Amino acid sequence: MLRLAAVLAGLGVLAFLTITVGLDTLVDGVRAVGWLAIPIVGLHAIVYALNAIAWWLTLSPEPGAPPFRSIFKISLVGFAINFLTPVVNAGGEPYRIAALTPWIGTRRAAGSVLQYAMLHALSSLLMWLTAIVAALTLTSVDGALRVGLIAAGVVIGAALVVVQLGHRHGFVARSTAWLARRPLGRASTWLAARAEGFAAMDSQLATMHTDHPARLALAVGVDYLSRWVAMGELLLVAHGLGISISVLSAVMISGLSALAVNVFFLLPWEMGSREGSLFLLFGLAGVPASVGMIAAVLTRLREIVWCGIGLLLAGRANIPRRTPAP
Repeated sequence: MLRLAAVLAGLGVLAFLTITVGLDTLVDGVRAVGWLAIPIVGLHAIVYALNAIAWWLTLSPEPGAPPFRSIFKISLVGFAINFLTPVVNAGGEPYRIAALTPWIGTRRAAGSVLQYAMLHALSSLLMWLTAIVAALTLTSVDGALRVGLIAAGVVIGAALVVVQLGHRHGFVARSTAWLARRPLGRASTWLAARAEGFAAMDSQLATMHTDHPARLALAVGVDYLSRWVAMGELLLVAHGLGISISVLSAVMISGLSALAVNVFFLLPWEMGSREGSLFLLFGLAGVPASVGMIAAVLTRLREIVWCGIGLLLAGRANIPRRTPAP
């Protein structure tokens, strides 16, 4: 029932925004961007490469770790599967674990995927904070909106500390032990029987902090950089429409739109949350709000292209059958 309500809410927002902007305006806008759709799609080759580099930086110290080209392929296929997952966008993580297992074993593969997920979360939180700071520099942001953004910044800052502590000291063993003590039937038994493996995953997370702190910091920085590169597609859309928009405004729009999508994570395929946030944020930046809807359409098209590339790579996957390193 909740899922149906989320679908209807997303469709309602999409219908409202499409009627407000006008279907002709959207079609004309996409046509005006024209050939710039090619660099918009190409830009994400850099984004996905930076994401893969960040993961590779944390994974390469592991004995038997795969080469970067394999990490890039696994990462890209994982993103494609996440795109096809209606809610939460986490369907690609089991694939990444399975694809990585022949090289380093299931337990260390799961630890590596979890480690990158936390690293990715850190860079997300940093980008959201950057976007809030950028928004607070705009004269159009005042009153209750300014107070709300400051409050959100405090919450995100606290979340950043929590994720950082979890990454440094581990949280898997404690979390699963707590769940194992709950009356969850077979799930509790399954979790309790794997306590040793979960403790090993915690140790794997903490080792990166103690043994390779500089490498970890570089990985977070590279993943954070990927978000700045991704923001470039908004500049390209605006340029294609003959509209001037500052880098600061683009950072604000990109970061706060991503935050809104995560807040409304129950909406399948980010339906309505992305379009609505871009519509409102472009308007807040002093740009015609319709540009936000045009950007949303082109973003969807870009995602479909890269999803197709990822699925094509999945069909051509060549994962070696080998004994994982101990």
